[in-house]
Amino acid sequence: MARTTYDVPGLRKAIGLIELLCDSREELGLSEINRRLGLNKPMVLRMLRTLMDAGWALRRGDPPRYTVSLRPFHHASKPVRRMTLRVAAEEPLRRLWQATGASAYLAVLDGDQAIYLESLDSLSSVQISGRVGGRYDLHCSAPGKVLLAHAGDSLLDRLGRKGLARRTRRTICSPDRLRSHLRQVVRRGYAVDLEEYVDGALCFAVPVYDYAGRVAGTVGITTLTMYGSPKDMIRRMGTKVIAAGREISRALGSCREEGTKDP
Repeated sequence: MARTTYDVPGLRKAIGLIELLCDSREELGLSEINRRLGLNKPMVLRMLRTLMDAGWALRRGDPPRYTVSLRPFHHASKPVRRMTLRVAAEEPLRRLWQATGASAYLAVLDGDQAIYLESLDSLSSVQISGRVGGRYDLHCSAPGKVLLAHAGDSLLDRLGRKGLARRTRRTICSPDRLRSHLRQVVRRGYAVDLEEYVDGALCFAVPVYDYAGRVAGTVGITTLTMYGSPKDMIRRMGTKVIAAGREISRALGSCREEGTKDP
């Protein structure tokens, strides 16, 4: 029996055309559009005329060249205004929590600390939990490292002048060492806390990007060493956290897929 699919090829082609017009800095001629989309001219011309009739595309000059109007922005800006970080993260965060059984959280930068917007307690009998509104150091927590790594040098310099508090024997307290460590966080696309904030606690966090490519927050998990080693935590849970971060980012309008390496 043939597998039923719900893909609509014509709609997919139209989406590709709209994205091409939106991404192009210049108006495009028919031949250029055909070449980039790999479609025949009659098909592209029909789609362009349909978009022009709906006010989504504009035709200029002779020979004609095409560009997108502001009509797509008019419609797309409405869900952007409605879609807050907490709304975008609600379902992905809950699925992450259910898939890992670990404490799961959503955090943002607030001054010199990370603050939890959402926190779901671990499903394990012995647990370490965060709390909504809880504040955490940037230099030794996984969510804090993510936010600090993308916040620019001025914040790190300010924290270094204030002094980096030692929470455990594993805490990085040297500004120079921390700066080098944060460069690795940016390259890898995720941060870990391996008993650097609390003895016996392990964390894994990734950035969440908005439609402008900015870091809007971070999502992650916390577990205990009694349930597995750091390598085990990273291997079992890391990819799930990365997937949740990407899902939240897409809901916020981000087109970023690069930058996060599988652990």
